[in-house]
Amino acid sequence: MQAGTKRAELVKFFFALSEPIRLEIVRALLSAKELCVCQIVQAFGLSQPNVSFHMRVLREADLVLWERRGRWVYYRLNLENPMLRAVLPFIEGIEVSKIQTTACEVKP
Repeated sequence: MQAGTKRAELVKFFFALSEPIRLEIVRALLSAKELCVCQIVQAFGLSQPNVSFHMRVLREADLVLWERRGRWVYYRLNLENPMLRAVLPFIEGIEVSKIQTTACEVKP
């Protein structure tokens, strides 16, 4: 891997984790293993477009994997990412707000 590519990956990685909301989302995913966008919206009290923005930043930094199931998108941590694995012990040690998640409501 070229130095410029490594540098760009590091910048994306640290930028993604520099925002407190994104750090809390990573912590929530660590705890829940997988969350639907609607659960993130409910848990953090953010608008769906705002959550989508934060999740895009996390995706571009290769911190999360996603899967579309019908109308919903589900996210989980990319535990294959060596940088994420390296910082998870530090992330686990950070005190963040407790969140509760419920199942997504299916609207006709």
